[in-house]
Parts: sequence; C-alpha cells; structure tokens
Amino acid sequence: MRKAGIILVAAAIAMVFAGTSLAEGLRVAVIDVNKILNDSAAGQAAKKKMEARYEELKKTIDAKQEEARKIKEEIDKQKVMVGKEKLKEKEDALQAKLNELRQMTQEGEREMQTRQGEFTREVLKKIEAKVEVVVKADKLDLVLEKSAGVVHYNESMDITRRVLDLVNANDKTAPEKKAAPEKKGSGGGK
Repeated sequence: MRKAGIILVAAAIAMVFAGTSLAEGLRVAVIDVNKILNDSAAGQAAKKKMEARYEELKKTIDAKQEEARKIKEEIDKQKVMVGKEKLKEKEDALQAKLNELRQMTQEGEREMQTRQGEFTREVLKKIEAKVEVVVKADKLDLVLEKSAGVVHYNESMDITRRVLDLVNANDKTAPEKKAAPEKKGSGGGK
C-alpha cells in the first residue's frame, strides 16, 4: 500500500514537470454541490416539502401505533376475564395492526427516499445549468466537485458562491408572484 502511494506521488511529480506547458492554459474551478443543495432557495424549498410530508406520514404512523397500544392494553387488562377465543381474536387484531404499521412504515420510508431523489434531481438540474453559465463565462476547462477527493485548492478557484447566487437569482425570478414583498428587496440582484 505504501509502495503504491510512493509510485503515485512520483508519477504526479513527473506529470507536473512534464506537463507545465500543458497546465499553463488549463483553467480549473472547484465547486461544493452539497453546499448549494443545502443553501439554495430551491434546496430549502425541497427540504420543507420533505419535512411536511414526513410530518404527515409520522402523524398517520403515530395514530396506528396508538391504536396498537390500546389493543395491547385491552388484551393485558382482560386476559384473565376473557375466554381463549375472545383473547385470540384480540391478539389477531393486534398482530394485524402491527403488520399494517410495519408495512406503512416501510412504504413511508420508500416514498421519502423516492421524493428525496426527485427533489435532489430537480435542484441538481438547476445547479448544472448555472455551472454551465459560469463555465462559459470564465472559459473553464475543468470543474472539480469539492467532496470528490479535492485535497487542496486556492479559494479563488471556488465557484460555489457564484453558482449558488445564480441558482437563487433564478428561483427569485421564476416564482416572483408568490414571493413576499420583503424578499424582493433583500436579494441585491437587479
């Protein structure tokens, strides 16, 4: 493992010295897509939608849990007084509620994962479009994702803030009818 690391470092140094003339014209930038996903207006809106749906699902699941808890308490209270057939009916009802609860929980988790994927893809499309704007404007040759193994870079190479501002500016102009008056003045855009 150590030997492979030494070989990689040697190869990188050789490439730096061999390709200095090639690298002089290479324009590189770095971007933190996760920061844009989390901080952009589109990302925040998607997060709020996810949280709202999560709360709906949680209320439904909590109601089913409460029903199951009541059946369990009823079984515990009447265990001695009720006949075996009646007790079996109640235990079957409890098991049915528990199975329904388990299925509802699994379906809710799948739905949340699907929705998160959809919302993320929507925001990523917006980000990609704005990255293209910056790439064309700055005539960039390469854009690296910060979390994809970039160890060090000069802060001047970071285009995250510019792309974030473009994504947010795009979101402000699209739903302008719905925007509150205080949000229009605080942007600093046009």
